[in-house]
Amino acid sequence: MTRTLTAARRMAALGLSAVAVVAAPGAAPPAAAATPAADLFITVTPKDGGAYAMRLRCDPDGGTHPRPGKACDALRTVDGWVDDLDVDPGPCPMIYLPVDVEVTGNWYRRAVSYRHEFPNECVMRRTLGPVV
Repeated sequence: MTRTLTAARRMAALGLSAVAVVAAPGAAPPAAAATPAADLFITVTPKDGGAYAMRLRCDPDGGTHPRPGKACDALRTVDGWVDDLDVDPGPCPMIYLPVDVEVTGNWYRRAVSYRHEFPNECVMRRTLGPVV
């Protein structure tokens, strides 16, 4: 009788395993919920040295960027089109200390590839604001 009961338990366990396998494909994988809608790499290279790089993720906001919430908010206003940013237009000194900025990655499944040389850091910050 013990063998019959053990066999019955094995059959029940197999049945439950089969149900779990069939039901699992309908469930969303936990990693999909944490995937950011935007994932950008930002590199700032002043010609006189002191380059830095950071990763910006939006929705959810994060990454290695020091102010991801503000940077993502600025990019949301232009739907991720970095060329369209003009955060704080205004005067800057006429000093030529060029700064290269590169932004690559994706914004809601759209590829982002932005490169620009600014005449100085002031113009860069007035244009790109919290993104850099």
